[in-house]
Amino acid sequence: MHSAKTLLILLALMLLDGGSQLRAQSSFVCPVTKPLLSPSPAPYSGEDGKWFGTDKLWTLIEPGRWVAALHQPKIVWFSSGYDWKKEPRPSLTITGRRLDGPSAPLTFQVNNAFIPEKGSFITSSVTLSTLGCWEIAGHYKDQDLKFVVKIGH
Repeated sequence: MHSAKTLLILLALMLLDGGSQLRAQSSFVCPVTKPLLSPSPAPYSGEDGKWFGTDKLWTLIEPGRWVAALHQPKIVWFSSGYDWKKEPRPSLTITGRRLDGPSAPLTFQVNNAFIPEKGSFITSSVTLSTLGCWEIAGHYKDQDLKFVVKIGH
């Protein structure tokens, strides 16, 4: 029987090595969500061809692979009904699951934001347990928005 200290050392070595249980399936092709090609919802013009969703809930999706700085990609969310003064703590929740292999769940932080010429929006930082292909879902009031991204170095 292994001591608790030995088990902790083995677990730490597995995590440093990437742990075979966290490695992506080699034949898996990530079904990355493509942004819409229509104009961005007003007043958020200038990001045409990168937005995804509806005027009730949308986000910007950069084409290709996301680069995760310390496994904390930033995601900006918009809703025509969001006002940071009326809702200083946004009721947006984010869930996610890794599609190309097992993983611990993601965690997130949500904050409000405001730009005078644009209006209110919601920022989030998502902490991922590992890189890979992720389905991310935003839930705001009665709206759901799911998209798939490949997150790597």
